[in-house]
Amino acid sequence: MYQSSDCKAEGEPPSSPVSDDTDGALVDRVMAIAHLPQTAHVAVIGHHTLPFVVALLRRGCEGVRSLRPGSAAPDCEPVDLAWIVDLQDERELDEALRAARWRTGKRGRVVLEGAACAWRSALAAVGNRALAAGLDIVSFDHVARRLVLAPAPRLAAAA
Repeated sequence: MYQSSDCKAEGEPPSSPVSDDTDGALVDRVMAIAHLPQTAHVAVIGHHTLPFVVALLRRGCEGVRSLRPGSAAPDCEPVDLAWIVDLQDERELDEALRAARWRTGKRGRVVLEGAACAWRSALAAVGNRALAAGLDIVSFDHVARRLVLAPAPRLAAAA
């Protein structure tokens, strides 16, 4: 016997900010600001990452993975881009920046969505938190409130 139910499944994520109409444009803009080809390997970091992963796959990314702050990621594969899209607090921001830095290596890019840091004064503290993770801000998309980070240059120690 089959039963049907109109109620939503428990724990179902809220609707995504990425729609079918805009997913291609969003991915194109992120890849352009990071100076990467559509075929780049990408890690999407945050809580509600599925729509971003699907959008990247639709646009031809060869390798896309989703990482959740605070969760183990046993594959540890390097990526060309770490895209941070949805975080809950400063602790998760620190974790996400460290994970992004570790995965992107010496040449990769990190894109941080301003909307990912919705708590008070979050974007003001990103510079110091990024430097602590070994990243530096290299570009800012004012319209989308999106930061691009890259590995911070190592300064020679004063002799």
